[in-house]
Amino acid sequence: MRVDYEIDDKTFDKGGFKVKGYSGIAWHVLGWELQETEETEWTGTKERTGNVVAVMIGDDRYFTFDPEDIIPLDDGTYCFECGQIGCFYGARE
Repeated sequence: MRVDYEIDDKTFDKGGFKVKGYSGIAWHVLGWELQETEETEWTGTKERTGNVVAVMIGDDRYFTFDPEDIIPLDDGTYCFECGQIGCFYGARE
């Protein structure tokens, strides 16, 4: 399923995040979820829903979350390849 989103590097850097309810796995936050409005057909613009779009590190499926459920992780606390929190094989320092 394709989800439209607006990239926001100032709010969500390229690092990993923990998501409430998904223990043990790190996520990349891609940006703000967008949705069509009544005017989208004519203007081509979409508006933010207030949620963020994220993918599990090592996966390609899109998920949406309330931004309050997103917690930044330090680079050395998760594997950048498999996404497991506590796996240091691909951890960055």
